[in-house]
Amino acid sequence: MGVDFISGFRRNRSTRQAFELLEGIDDGVFDAVSALANLNARRQDQMLRAVVVAYLTVPISIVAILAELAGDSLVSYVRDHLQMSIQFGVGATLAPLSYYLSHWRSRQIVSVLDLIRIERGQSPYTALELRPE
Repeated sequence: MGVDFISGFRRNRSTRQAFELLEGIDDGVFDAVSALANLNARRQDQMLRAVVVAYLTVPISIVAILAELAGDSLVSYVRDHLQMSIQFGVGATLAPLSYYLSHWRSRQIVSVLDLIRIERGQSPYTALELRPE
């Protein structure tokens, strides 16, 4: 425990494999791989936001409005269709969760590439990586 999350990250098997895979490639190729990973991470972030809105915010808002307008009817409907209600809840949870895990992995790849860049002594970022969404 503590504030150092880098040393454990560096010892991670997938991080070590990335170091081995990218060992010996020239700086230009590395910059291209890093820029591609950053582009992917930005797209993952955009998709995660869209999924959160589509799968969480909108359905929860609709359920909240229905509960306010017709609370007893909504409770009766859920009680009468319990299995379908549970399936809806699980689906509304698992879809964004799967996108979140994909987003987390894309950020992890960028972090590994940043760590490789630091250890190689390369400049921190290219202009493409710094480009805002």
